[in-house]
Amino acid sequence: MPVTPRLLQLGLLSVFLIPAAAQAAPLYSVKNLGSLGGDSGDVRAINNSGSVVGYSLNSNNISSAYVSRGGAMQSLSPDKSTRSFASGINDAGVAAGQVLTGSGESRAVTFSGGKIDTLGTLGGSNSAAKGINNAGQVGGSADRADGTQAAFRYTPGGQMRDLGTLGGDSSLGTDINDSGVVVGRSELANGQYHAFRADDSGMRDLGTLGGNYSEANRINDRGAVVGFSYLAGDANAHAFMYDNGVMTDLNTLGGANSVSYGINNAGHAVGSSDIAGGMAVHAFLYADGTMLDLNSLVGPGFGWTLNYAADINDLGQITAHGCNTTGLCRGFLLTPDDGVAKVSEPGTPAILALGAGMMLLGMRRARRVRALRQN
Repeated sequence: MPVTPRLLQLGLLSVFLIPAAAQAAPLYSVKNLGSLGGDSGDVRAINNSGSVVGYSLNSNNISSAYVSRGGAMQSLSPDKSTRSFASGINDAGVAAGQVLTGSGESRAVTFSGGKIDTLGTLGGSNSAAKGINNAGQVGGSADRADGTQAAFRYTPGGQMRDLGTLGGDSSLGTDINDSGVVVGRSELANGQYHAFRADDSGMRDLGTLGGNYSEANRINDRGAVVGFSYLAGDANAHAFMYDNGVMTDLNTLGGANSVSYGINNAGHAVGSSDIAGGMAVHAFLYADGTMLDLNSLVGPGFGWTLNYAADINDLGQITAHGCNTTGLCRGFLLTPDDGVAKVSEPGTPAILALGAGMMLLGMRRARRVRALRQN
């Protein structure tokens, strides 16, 4: 299976932009989401209530799925020894993800009201849930009995439905919208992998930006899709938005690669990009045809570098991941703010002046970010 490039997520949020004549971008109040006791964590999704899910290392140094509501992080795992991950959350607060069994197999699950429901597999050993819609339908991937992997759609009270492929052996599901459309990547008969969207009429190839590989990461309720694709020659990859049959290159923040991870119903996307010089990756927001570095919108006293943005909701809130100069990494919630950018550490608010001077990530931190996103 091909190796994904050094990429990160993209961001789009024009509804909160100050009118173009002012030539100004939105400012954000920032909330540090903290941790479950460990020294690192990840963010994956946000719903329209501002609840964030992802995973954090707990005090036993075990990855644990969490939900953060109102600034309070709560583990979704049954105990501190169970490895779990949350990747999606709907507006009712039901999360989707995976739990590792004692034998190391992965099971797609939903987390709701302190209860974990296992969704099963497609006959094989492993499954993982990635997205969940407001009807409770889940999109993800599962092993078949023959060892190949397939994207699935799960409907409550029913079974996993194998969504097939684009002609090859395997496919991977990454998200689902309120219409039940699943997106991800699929193998073609020639061994290439392309982004797809799958509904009741079948799986559609979304194409590429000229290269031999593309992958869809998120879909909104209008059917617009974001992800990344290699360019011609397969040396670099860029974030894309696919809408109305057209795949648009979202470009980068000056570096070689970018990837989009989230999109809201206004068509605003978020993600991450190499910056000029190639020594760091920064979170970005893509709005009105322009990619903005989120680090320039939170104030110079922030003290952290946002290296990828995972998702954006319909209120324009963004969940992002950042690291400080000591290598400590945390998830953050960014909320559009008309006045002074505010930064809240867990339990300690602070008001900061506006500005754009941010410290570049070193290569060591960039490698750490890539390792987190490959989980």
